[in-house]
Amino acid sequence: MNFTFIAKLVPVLILAVMIVGCSSDTSSGKNPTNSGQASKSEEGKPKKGGEVTLAYQSDSTNYDPILGSSGSDHPLLWPIYDTLISFTKELEPKPGLAESWEFTDDKKTLILHLREGVTFHDGTAFDAEAVKFNIERVNSDKSVVSDLKNIDSVEVTDNKTVKLNLKQPDSSLLLALSDRGGMMVSPAAVKEYGDDFPLHPTGAGPFKRVKHIPNGEVVFEAYEDYWQEGKPYLDKMTIKVMPDENTRINALKSGEIDYADNISPGNVQNLKTDSNIVLKDVLPLRFKMMFLNQTMPPFDNKNVRLAIQYGINREGINKGINFGQGEPANNIFPKEYWAGNPDMKIEYNPEKAKQLVKDSGLKDISFTMINFPIADYAKGAEAVKSQLKEIGINVDLQPMEVTKGTTSYFAEKTAPAFFTSWTGRPDPQMTTRLIFSANSYLNPGKYSTPEIESLISEAASSYDQKERAKLYKEISKKALLEEAIAIPVVYDRMTSAMNKKVKGFEPNMMGKPVFSTIWMGE
Repeated sequence: MNFTFIAKLVPVLILAVMIVGCSSDTSSGKNPTNSGQASKSEEGKPKKGGEVTLAYQSDSTNYDPILGSSGSDHPLLWPIYDTLISFTKELEPKPGLAESWEFTDDKKTLILHLREGVTFHDGTAFDAEAVKFNIERVNSDKSVVSDLKNIDSVEVTDNKTVKLNLKQPDSSLLLALSDRGGMMVSPAAVKEYGDDFPLHPTGAGPFKRVKHIPNGEVVFEAYEDYWQEGKPYLDKMTIKVMPDENTRINALKSGEIDYADNISPGNVQNLKTDSNIVLKDVLPLRFKMMFLNQTMPPFDNKNVRLAIQYGINREGINKGINFGQGEPANNIFPKEYWAGNPDMKIEYNPEKAKQLVKDSGLKDISFTMINFPIADYAKGAEAVKSQLKEIGINVDLQPMEVTKGTTSYFAEKTAPAFFTSWTGRPDPQMTTRLIFSANSYLNPGKYSTPEIESLISEAASSYDQKERAKLYKEISKKALLEEAIAIPVVYDRMTSAMNKKVKGFEPNMMGKPVFSTIWMGE
């Protein structure tokens, strides 16, 4: 998911670009504090002005939030679009364009109190009518974002108050409003440009996009009327699209760029000895995985899916590719995350896998798997291919660049398998539903079971974290160990490299870089 997701147009996740303080009361959004400032203060007082040049692996698949097709889009969308609700690096909700909120009516109504003095880049006002327009647009037939489908209706109480009426209680809604569904676009710009809106992206974020060379370069300039006083710090931000990691590293060393994203473990070891480069890392929610289309052969046979689940040596892949710096993916959540299950393990058992292949009744099992021609993805896909060959399953790898690969798998359904990354979501309910529910765009086979669907619904209706964690553990066991709906492989440690002038950058659990907090030192 740094890299991957979703197809022709699919949702994916996100992280706040604003530092507004966190909320100790997530049900009301009040009592903000200055959480997360310590590491920045160690770098000195932020300096206003200047420019930065950054290297990123891919361009956004679409600059309209409701149409994007990859989880790697977010770092290029956040500078343009502020969200209704933001969240801390610990993934707790905090104020965004909604400065406070509260649930009423037995948690079936969410009231948002909007921030004053906010304008879109075209000068039009951000208000309650704009929120209504955006949420109804997110839930329209033109959108592939499904995170807000539980919103039955939107009421404008007054210019700065919006009431969201829910079909049923939904514990994921707050953080869903910090993802694509909460990215606010200018209604006036959408009406003016129509289908060409992605060519003229207009939000209420800290930067305006002023230049775009597809798959080449994106240039942002500070929005002078941005609502957060003193921000953004930079006058200009240029992002160069560099899919090849070695190209990014060489550009950083030569001074062509100031920052390079997603450094592989092998190169991390080499860069540690360079005194001119600063490394920052995190073990995020993102993990490499295999998506399976359960309606396409051979995955319409559950024994084949289970054979793959038990035929992958996750520990070996982590050691061989990540130098042991990541974590075997035995779940869709890392073991130390509150929704994770440290006791759950997907056993590597090649003999059991071979028996499952035999039990399938199929001969000469083979399938095509889309993957990305990017170093760590290619190595991971090759490792899976090699391991599955040992249990009698042949894999034909089909390398495709990110946009084409996600579109081919999710939208066009040209292959039964896809080796990619799940880039995570702010709330575990979103991840669970998007991967396991039959109603999800990211489940192209539309395969689930009534029991799994019931558990997902039950988890959505609970606001008790302990109860929710228990339910997610049960869902994971049934969806992964019993049904093999998806094949998690390995969690990657995310490392960013930058020169010493780059300040204010902080890794986050989403594993997606937030560029808008950067400032340039001496």
